[in-house]
Order: sequence, then structure tokens, then C-alpha cells
Amino acid sequence: MFTWRKKIHKEDLEPSGLEESVAQALFDLENTNQELKSDLMDLYINSATQIDLSGNRKAVVIHVSYRREKHTEKFISDL
Repeated sequence: MFTWRKKIHKEDLEPSGLEESVAQALFDLENTNQELKSDLMDLYINSATQIDLSGNRKAVVIHVSYRREKHTEKFISDL
């Protein structure tokens, strides 16, 4: 069965809680939004990191493999 675990490509390490949350969000978007389904189908994360910003805000940096960079740029520009 296809689950959020298929959205993470990590070698020899268990995903963190944040990475699980990001993968679950990508998985949910792929399965509920037909418009984004084809773009998200081939998008996998390597890792995710949360950073603190000014003004008590936070951001999540999602790392993807280099060969997926062009595909990811298209997806992000569509948002």
C-alpha cells in the first residue's frame, strides 16, 4: 500500500517527526488535489529542517535530490 513513507528517500536513517509531517502533507495533497497530482507524483524529500525566523515565525526547509530540482522549481512557482 502506498503511504507517506514512499515520499521520503533517506538512507539508513529514520525520518524525524517533522519529515514525517512534511511527507504526510505531500501525500495528502497528491491524493486529494487532482490539479497537483501529476506534479507531486514524482516529488520525494530527502530531509526537512525547521528554522526560526524573526518575529517569532518559523519556516520549513525541504531538501530534495538535485535531479528533481527543475521539477520542484516548476511546482513551487505554480503555488
